[in-house]
Amino acid sequence: MKNKILLITLMIAGLFIISACSPKSTPVVPTVESTAPDTLIAEGKLFPINTLDQSFTISGTVSEILVEDGVSVEAGQVLARIAVSPEVTTAIARAQQEVLAAEQSLESLKNNANRELLLSKTAVFEWQEKVDDAQSEYDSDETDQNKAILDLAIENLKLAEEKFNKLDAGDGLDPDQVALAEARLETAKAALVSAESQINAFELKATMAGTIVDMALQPGQRIVPGTPVITIADFSNMVVKTDNLSELGIPSVKSGQKTEIIFDALPDITLTGEVIDINTRFEEKRGDVTYTVTILLDQLQPELRWGMTAAVYFLP
Repeated sequence: MKNKILLITLMIAGLFIISACSPKSTPVVPTVESTAPDTLIAEGKLFPINTLDQSFTISGTVSEILVEDGVSVEAGQVLARIAVSPEVTTAIARAQQEVLAAEQSLESLKNNANRELLLSKTAVFEWQEKVDDAQSEYDSDETDQNKAILDLAIENLKLAEEKFNKLDAGDGLDPDQVALAEARLETAKAALVSAESQINAFELKATMAGTIVDMALQPGQRIVPGTPVITIADFSNMVVKTDNLSELGIPSVKSGQKTEIIFDALPDITLTGEVIDINTRFEEKRGDVTYTVTILLDQLQPELRWGMTAAVYFLP
């Protein structure tokens, strides 16, 4: 037993001696070199400079389509129509009839102006004669009856003279009657405009100039108000939008900053552009906070197509 304990003691002492004689090891600290590029790079997609969805404001059934995919249109151009309801057609017809009647009434007043003036002048002469006769009767017999007849004749003469003077000042036209006739005509015209404006709702008109894309219409189709049925795109210029710039990279991007763009489909061509918009609202993608940046291309290539992907180099 003593021999065994001695052996163990010697072994432990040997280990301490070996440890003391061994050189001390120094931990290796890895060197971290900066790999940050001088140029910020992001991925983007190509878009037309502007697009607008077109939709009807009322429900109905498509009766006519006047454009097709790929054609160019001008702002205000009619793209399609839906069938006009019988109620609208009837309202327009009635409004047109009232306008015609009001126009005829006003024209009749003007055409009869000279005749009305002559009739009014004749009435003055007639009542003047009646006044003279009534005056003679009263002078010869001053009764209450003759006095009443005379007073009535004088009053009617006064009214006839007032009417004549009014017509004479207006070349035979009564200004009150003319005002009423003109007011009727204006009201009728306003009602017609209102009725015809309903027709406009049955037409889909382009809200901008551009090229028709994404046509989603066919004759007989039932329309739901506000649902996009046609898209118009402005390909006069194009933009690249990149939405993967994180909160760490966005501070180095400025409005007006120059960029170089290389499209995956055109790797041998480098295009240039300029930052025209930095979205102030953030998005969260895959746990990162990102911001969308829009770059306007300085030049176009015939091979470019909406939706192509590109690498965007933000130049310092």
